[in-house]
Formats: sequence, C-alpha cells, structure tokens
Amino acid sequence: MNMKRLKRNAFIIGSILFITGNLYLTFKEDSKAERTQWVTEWNPPTVKDITESFQTAGVITTAEVTPVYFNRDQGSFQKFLVEEGQVINSGDPLFEYSSVDLERQLTKLEAEKDEAQQKIRFVEQQISQFEGILNDLERETRRTSNKDKDNKDEDSSLSAITMMEKEIIEQETKKKNLEEEVRKYEKLVSQLESNKSNLVVKSEVEGVVKNIDEQLNNPLITLHSPNLAVQGVLTEQQIRKVSEGLQIKATVAPESLQLEGSISSLQKFPEKEPSVNRKSLYPFMGQLNQTGTTDLLPGMKSNVTIITNEALQAITVPKSSVVKTKKKSYVYVLNKKGLIEKRNIQTGLLVNGVQEVQSGLQKDEIIITDPSKLQTTKAHFTTPVQKDLLKKKPFKQLSTKERIKFILMGALS
Repeated sequence: MNMKRLKRNAFIIGSILFITGNLYLTFKEDSKAERTQWVTEWNPPTVKDITESFQTAGVITTAEVTPVYFNRDQGSFQKFLVEEGQVINSGDPLFEYSSVDLERQLTKLEAEKDEAQQKIRFVEQQISQFEGILNDLERETRRTSNKDKDNKDEDSSLSAITMMEKEIIEQETKKKNLEEEVRKYEKLVSQLESNKSNLVVKSEVEGVVKNIDEQLNNPLITLHSPNLAVQGVLTEQQIRKVSEGLQIKATVAPESLQLEGSISSLQKFPEKEPSVNRKSLYPFMGQLNQTGTTDLLPGMKSNVTIITNEALQAITVPKSSVVKTKKKSYVYVLNKKGLIEKRNIQTGLLVNGVQEVQSGLQKDEIIITDPSKLQTTKAHFTTPVQKDLLKKKPFKQLSTKERIKFILMGALS
C-alpha cells in the first residue's frame, strides 16, 4: 500500500517538474528551446497609391483676366471694334485710334522738312556764286602778279580770296546742318507712318470680351480667357500645408464633374484686413486642366481637394501591423524558413490607418497583421488549415512536377 502511494506521488512530482521545466524553457528570455507560434491573421502588403489631402470650398472662375488700356498720348479714340460677350482670337482688332492727330503731325513735319530742303537749295546757290567769285579773284591775282610787282594790289587780292574761302566754308557747314535736320524730319515722318498700322489695337490673347468702358476709362476693355480655374480661401492652418504647384481635384455638383489641376497662385495676405475679432482667410487660385466640356460655367460651386503629399504605387501595410519604438519601426514577417522574423522598416506616409513602407519589405512577403497577439517572436509558426485546399480540385490544378514535389516533401518530412 505504501509502495503504491510512493509511486503515485513520485509520478505526480515528476509530471509537475516536467511541465514546469518545459514552461520555463518556453517562456525564458533567449531560451534555445524550439517554440511554435500559432498565427491566424496574416497578409501580404498592398501596392497602391496613397495621398495626404484636405478639402475646402471653391468656385469656378476664369483662369486669366487681361486688361486692355487706352493710351491718350498715342492719339484720340475713334471707335470700338468688338462687343461685350464676343469670343475673340489672338490678333483680332479691339478698338481704333483716330488718325486726325496723326495726319496733322505728318503734315507739320512734311512742311518743316520742305522748308529745310528749300534752305539747302538756297545755300547751294550761295556756295556756287561764292566759288565763281573765288575763281575770278584767283585768276585776277595771277594776271596782275605777272604784269606788276605791286605788293599792295597783290595783298588786297589775297585778302579777298581768304574772305571768300571762309564764306564758302561757313555755307558748307550750314548746308550740313540743314541736311541733318532733313534726316531728322524724315525719321519722324517714318515713325508716324509706321504708327498708322498701330491705330488699330489687336488682342494678344484669345478669350471673351467681358467688359467695355464706354466712358473711355482704363482699362478700356477687359478680356477673360476661355480657360477655367477654381478659386477659394484657406485657413491659417491650411495655408501652412499649401504651396504653388500642388495638385488639386475640383468636384462640381450637381453635374458630378471632376477636374484636375494645380495651385497657380497663393496670396500670403488675408482677403480682408487682419483683425483679432475674425479668422484670417487666404485666397488661392487653381488652374484646371482643359476637358472640352461645355457644362462647366464660371460661378459654379466646387468642392476642392488639395493633395499635400502622395506616394504612387507604394508598398503599404495596416498601421496595426507596425511596431514602433523611439527610433525604429518593425513588422513581423513570416519568412520562407517557417520563422517569424522581426524586420526593421523605413516608414513614409500614414493616411487613414494605411502605412507606407519605403524600404525593408517586399510586396510578395507575408506579414502578421496584429503582432500584439504574439506570445513570442523567436519561433516557428503554424497557421490554420485551409479546408478548401484539401479538396481534389486544387490538387488537380497542380502540374505533374508540382504534385511529385509535394508528395516527396510529405513523405520525407
């Protein structure tokens, strides 16, 4: 009786020691005992586009407004050559200056040029006469010098010759000045003649005539480009995230039109004078890509999505699958050796619970989606049997080579 009780107690004590030892080896940190982790939730990463954005209200408007000015120094106004609402192309005439002032200036310049030319002709006659007198004096001087050696007559003749030569030089200088004056008038006339072609002011852009000022105040004509844009305002928090060139999407209801574009201008000063009693709002303009639709009109309300950051075709995982420390981020990979591998990764954008993985993980690898349920991370893993794969149909879909491979693996393992 005592022997039976002793055996039973020994068995119980041995069992307790065995179980306790195994538990110790299993849960001991850095234990070399093999452990297996049961894994029920795993998935490969997803490759997709993720965007960081926010929404604000906007209104459809024209992309560009081009003012056309009337220059009073160029002449007086003649007439308009367009009407409000008219569609125009680049190079189309807009308005015309009067040619009356131009013709008056041309007439005056032509008269002044003719007067200078008449003076030139008169000077040329004077020069011709003086040259004739000079020739006579020189001839007379040579004749008297051969017959008579009277120095007084010779000195008198030489003095007359010197005076005449001086007079000729003065007249030639006067002629050159008059010729320069004529060239000046010709240049001014040429400029005014070319200005005749500028009497008609033409459009430098295509668009629509939005406004005409009949009172001749500037801008005389206002043109709106056919390209559409969206404008709106940003809060103090939003403007810190926005810069020119960011991509936008504008949705117009009830037409359900969606247009893409980019931020073309951003004002750094509030639309109203700053005040402590109201929030500051900063205007922005977004250029929209042309779609050819005729349903979109200026003034229509729009919901604008501004994309502040994006990652295209990025490897992504659920936020819950990432374990973060102070300096590093990890995921747990089910590798091809059947082990749970703690993998260091470089993270990127985090949007709505989706984490971008910039490096450290391949798209064809498998990760544990909820590592908080892991009891140990240095272990082999097992997963539930997929009952559908135990049917004949999946087996028949394998090639002969694959069937032999899996049969041998089962027999030898």
